[in-house]
Amino acid sequence: MTDTHPAQPARRTPGTDENGGRGLLLVDALAADWGVRDRLGPGKTVWAECATVPRN
Repeated sequence: MTDTHPAQPARRTPGTDENGGRGLLLVDALAADWGVRDRLGPGKTVWAECATVPRN
């Protein structure tokens, strides 16, 4: 995901009554690896690698 917001993403622990703030929690739980890199122009790109299991 790429956006133009200058702030770096931060994992949060939102309250049960909050509607947002779980994106990086999900990425961290499901991805084999992930990170953030600068992009050309303003903003950053968040990347993730997901492991797959070969089909038999």
